[in-house]
Amino acid sequence: MEQEHSMKSHPIMHAGAMSAVVEVMKEMWDLLTEEQRKKVMVMRMDILTHWMEAEMCNEERMNEVKRNAIDSIRQVQEMLK
Repeated sequence: MEQEHSMKSHPIMHAGAMSAVVEVMKEMWDLLTEEQRKKVMVMRMDILTHWMEAEMCNEERMNEVKRNAIDSIRQVQEMLK
């Protein structure tokens, strides 16, 4: 929890770490062959696809929760009539 707090307190430090990672990735990219770059891009696209699928699942779960909440509200309304 202390680590969470310190990261939230110092967003500049977090941004600095991220920019350092990006810089290292750029250097590594320059060392890759064209074939390796293609493989990396396919891997990135795969990660993006999985992330999007997970987002869809989360949205579907939230829609189900909302449907259940609406049903419950309607039941309460009927009881109050």
